[in-house]
Amino acid sequence: MFFFILRRLLVSLPILLASSILTFFLVTISGDPLSDLRISTNPNRDQLIAARRRVLRLDDPFFERYFDWLTGLFRLDFGQNREGQNVSVLLGQAIETTMRLVVLATILSIGLGIAVGIITAVRQYSGLDYVSTFTAFLFFSLPVFWVAVLLKEFGAIKFNDFLQAPGLSTTGIGILTGLAAATAAGLVVGNRGRRLLAAAIVGAINLVVLLIVDATDWMTNPGLSPIAVTVLAAGAGVLAAAIYAPLSNQRVLAAGLAAAGVGLFGALAFSSWIENPDWTQMMVLLVLSLGTGAAVGGLVGGEVDRRASVTTGLASTVFVGGIILFDQFISAWTPGRTIGTIGPQTPNLTGTYWERMVDYAGHQILPSLALALIGYATFMRFTRSSMLDTLKSDYVRTAKAKGLPATQVILRHAFRTALIPVMTVVTISFATIIEGAVITETVFGWRGMGLLFVEGLAEVDPYPVMGFLVVVSVSIVLLNAIADILYAYLDPRIRR
Repeated sequence: MFFFILRRLLVSLPILLASSILTFFLVTISGDPLSDLRISTNPNRDQLIAARRRVLRLDDPFFERYFDWLTGLFRLDFGQNREGQNVSVLLGQAIETTMRLVVLATILSIGLGIAVGIITAVRQYSGLDYVSTFTAFLFFSLPVFWVAVLLKEFGAIKFNDFLQAPGLSTTGIGILTGLAAATAAGLVVGNRGRRLLAAAIVGAINLVVLLIVDATDWMTNPGLSPIAVTVLAAGAGVLAAAIYAPLSNQRVLAAGLAAAGVGLFGALAFSSWIENPDWTQMMVLLVLSLGTGAAVGGLVGGEVDRRASVTTGLASTVFVGGIILFDQFISAWTPGRTIGTIGPQTPNLTGTYWERMVDYAGHQILPSLALALIGYATFMRFTRSSMLDTLKSDYVRTAKAKGLPATQVILRHAFRTALIPVMTVVTISFATIIEGAVITETVFGWRGMGLLFVEGLAEVDPYPVMGFLVVVSVSIVLLNAIADILYAYLDPRIRR
């Protein structure tokens, strides 16, 4: 495996070198960086032209400029723009902003697309399958700038107006309840009576929750009570156990519930950290949660069910931690114009950790969602197609015949094989999302790599443009290498 990874990384080097030569050549001949000065009426025009020629080294031969620029990359020196500013500094600030946007969008698109793809493959030709497919093609066909403008209008402006005096009408409660019931009927496998029963139960629960939320003005003072947190934590333990083993396996179920209980106790013990943490404390809590979950699962599971119990304990503590952090997040939220439309954050914002996180999330959710919808359709369709092929294979039918639970057959057997072709789409989608970020950053006023790239093109400034293209090229090549390594992990035949 080590030599396979080494070979794959070495193959990437000449690809990066060739792409850098080609892009540097194309950028340098794409326009005249002195065009604005040539038509200038400034009496110092000749001196300004000479100074810019020196900064951009326009009088040097092409390959001399290229090799100086290439050797500078090893020192993380991307050259200077036409104003004499260090591109490395500008690019570093832009990368931080854009990666914050792109990484979340990529996670959302991959997670949502793969989850919906698996469900629609299992429920092929159901109403849920048709609706999901139609929605995926709808998002795929819409231009990213149109999606961004719609989200800005209805997801920010209209929603912020609603938050000024939040409340649910009878019509709104009825629509939300109907959607929840229809979704439950589409997810449940079985005859019509079973689906109607699931729709009735989920619809009733949803109706009760919405009526309680509306009656208690929960949206003006959000938060989870200790009872709600405890109930959700117990449900998280049961869910974690159901993923990795049948619920009839009492040891695994006990491991999930025990890990959930330990997670709740840990939240009480570290409440001072959780209420106003810093990033170091958050990382320490994550490590402690994972270690505790694995230890509790191993102790409760015993020798026979240790592997399933350990993974169940890990999943349970992750779920419980998510519930507790979500409670802290919504408790810090205050009604008002929460969803931002310009910039990645409110300037000069002060407050607690969770108040800052609410502000960051309010500014990031819409641009990240706009980018995520670009890749969602691709991941959903590829996952569905790959899962349909895998579910028809002999080893999946054998796993079903042996009496394994449906979740294990789908997630541990079918999904691992179906994931191989999906990994190829990850690299392509990442490039697509970065390209979409150029437009999305413009619509939402983010000063990231997209704006740096657009301004560089408009001003015929080669080095900021090259900095953008280098980051994108390196990201795509590295993701391709990671995808090949994951191929080898998922299918041992590939590395041989």
